[in-house]
Amino acid sequence: MGGIAGVFLTLLAQLWVGGTAAMLLVPMEGVGWGFFRTTTGIYLGIAALTLWVRIWLLLTALASGTGWGQIGSSMSLPGTAALVTSGILILVFLVSLWGKHPGWSRRLLWAASLAGIAGLGFDAVALGRDGPSLTSLAILANSWLSSALLGLTFTGMLLGHWYLNEPGLPTRHVWRMAHWFLVAVLAQGFYPVAHGLIAVMAGDPARAQQLLRVIPDHPFLSGGRVLIGIGATLVVALVIRNTLRIPNVQSATGFFYIAILTVLLGEVLGRALFLYTGIPF
Repeated sequence: MGGIAGVFLTLLAQLWVGGTAAMLLVPMEGVGWGFFRTTTGIYLGIAALTLWVRIWLLLTALASGTGWGQIGSSMSLPGTAALVTSGILILVFLVSLWGKHPGWSRRLLWAASLAGIAGLGFDAVALGRDGPSLTSLAILANSWLSSALLGLTFTGMLLGHWYLNEPGLPTRHVWRMAHWFLVAVLAQGFYPVAHGLIAVMAGDPARAQQLLRVIPDHPFLSGGRVLIGIGATLVVALVIRNTLRIPNVQSATGFFYIAILTVLLGEVLGRALFLYTGIPF
């Protein structure tokens, strides 16, 4: 989807898809059904809001006489279908949690996550369809990385909060979440460098030069993106790991709250840079 509304609807979709996928890191019977019910309910609410606005925009465009071809150029119809499928599967997964059949529920969670990931992929390809293939791949990689980072941050916070209700739980579950959160931060931080190197190796040095010009052309946006979205988040991720070594899950949960602020601000600044430059950053 294009424009400010489309970009931020995609941001919400990345949050719920990444958060749903991050729940796969938690064993169904290791933490408690209450965690999955609460967390899934939150992501289902975000999904419902996002899909309602998205479908409303689609129907409004059709009512105004816009053709399917024009709609498809600004809104990924396959992406919408895949995300709707993901939302329905999340609802079915939530209902299945009361049946307490972990194997069946796990398969539903996998299906919901994969459908959501596919939906984000369709959206990314639609955004880069008018450019070279490297542009589409860059937008796709950035979309999935952002989804992973957002999802791990929010699910990590919700998992840490659940530990406050169940203090006897083993810390390995939240430790696993913190570990992959750190990996996602590092991957997002190295993404612009990898993007530029791949552009040079693919024989497109102009693309690498465009990437380098983002910093001097938009110093405040790019500086905030790097310093807050990556740098500050990396510091918080390292602090979370250190507090879990004590272990002090309560302190780690507090730092996950801080990470939500830094990650969200960084992603918003990244979306602003994309709107101004057309380059995922």
